[in-house]
Amino acid sequence: MKTRTLKSKARFLSGAVLLGACLIAPGVPAADEFGGIPRGPGVEETYYACSACHSFKLVAQQGLSRERWDEVLVWMVEEQEMEPLEAEESPLILDYLTKYYGPDRLARKMTKK
Repeated sequence: MKTRTLKSKARFLSGAVLLGACLIAPGVPAADEFGGIPRGPGVEETYYACSACHSFKLVAQQGLSRERWDEVLVWMVEEQEMEPLEAEESPLILDYLTKYYGPDRLARKMTKK
């Protein structure tokens, strides 16, 4: 019985230390809300527009030019029932997709170590 109590206390203390470390380190996110994709202008709009219907991994595989991304977004709205993008969102999303998921796939280069 005594051993069980000591183990419970040890687990509680280790959890408290971990929680404390998270609270002490401001600015360090506990979890990446965008699934590890590169941060940059348009990341939030792009992530939520695309992942509303499918995994962002599908986006990451494409490697399309800006023109092709534009065609895909139009197709997604017209044929796949994606919500139309707001006028100010469209260029922001296209810029993001082109920069990180264009033909040179900058996002892939950023994650390789």
